[in-house]
Amino acid sequence: MHPWFWWILIFILLFVIPAKRALQHRQIMVSKRNRVKRRKGENVMNELVKSYIGKEVIVWAGNSSGVNGTITKIEENWVELEDKYGTQILNTDYISRIQEYPRNKNGKKKAVIV
Repeated sequence: MHPWFWWILIFILLFVIPAKRALQHRQIMVSKRNRVKRRKGENVMNELVKSYIGKEVIVWAGNSSGVNGTITKIEENWVELEDKYGTQILNTDYISRIQEYPRNKNGKKKAVIV
């Protein structure tokens, strides 16, 4: 066998597999912590999201990219977001960032050069 084969095998055994297991362990710990907070009633994300009901927002949840849409309602631990494709349901435990959709706030139109 070629020596590069052994180096790749050693790399996978020493770095890739432990890194994947550490990521899974971290995700499990975050979900356990969120469950405990939910039981105690310490979930502040619901109160923060309520201020965005009816507004068009960008929501980042977990490791995914942002989702655009209008927040229509929030119940318990779930947010209903309506976008151009339909309705989506997001778990507030995994929302990492919410941003109101950037619009031209002052009413002035930007000049478009053609």
